[in-house]
Amino acid sequence: ALPITYHIGPGPAKVHLRLVLDWQRITIENVIAKWPGAVYPDEWILRGNHHDAWNHGAQDPISGLVAVMAEAKAIAELAREGHPPKRTLVYAAWDAEEPGLIGSTEWVEKHRKELVKKAVVYLNTDANGRGFPLIGGSHTLEPFFGELFKTIVDPQTGVTVGERLRASMAVKGSIEKRKELNTKKTLRLAPLGSGSDFTPFLQHAGIASAHMGFGGESVHGSYHTLYDTYEHFTRFVDPGFRY
Repeated sequence: ALPITYHIGPGPAKVHLRLVLDWQRITIENVIAKWPGAVYPDEWILRGNHHDAWNHGAQDPISGLVAVMAEAKAIAELAREGHPPKRTLVYAAWDAEEPGLIGSTEWVEKHRKELVKKAVVYLNTDANGRGFPLIGGSHTLEPFFGELFKTIVDPQTGVTVGERLRASMAVKGSIEKRKELNTKKTLRLAPLGSGSDFTPFLQHAGIASAHMGFGGESVHGSYHTLYDTYEHFTRFVDPGFRY
């Protein structure tokens, strides 16, 4: 929709961009909830998802955040029924993830000494969509996720999420990936680099971390745009909130 004639092929062409930037400073807010462990209060399981978005943010980050909130609500119900968690649970909704992982990084830097002593694992999500479990993480967590792959049922196919992921890898995976399916009992976790709020926990504090989500069947083009809306998400990304 630019007011110019469009051409296909080589230039020359010149485009002049005028940037209008807002440099005001504002206060960011992390929302932290902690439930003390009944048996091992000094061992912390940390769980997080950011709450800020570039625009409406229906998929990124709200599709991940609502799952975290529902999960915390379910655990609180169990605790009220007399089944409290053995380890301390720390739930976090991070702010300012989009402009540079600021909320989580500041929090990790502030609490680093205590985290190094007490943190068992950090589990991160960001966005969800229809498809397969997409999990990257520290390789010490592979047996843990191997158990989850065997027990969680995929809502679309009725088989476990692990079986569905293996089927996808058998069809679309590289020769090495397909060979590994026959030789390795647990599915390999992708190595983590950066890009979401697991970064300060893993890269700064050395805490075993994982980044989780569903996707692969919801390619949509709304990422970080004003089209990342509730209407778009419910029509194209995950109708019925099944994932």
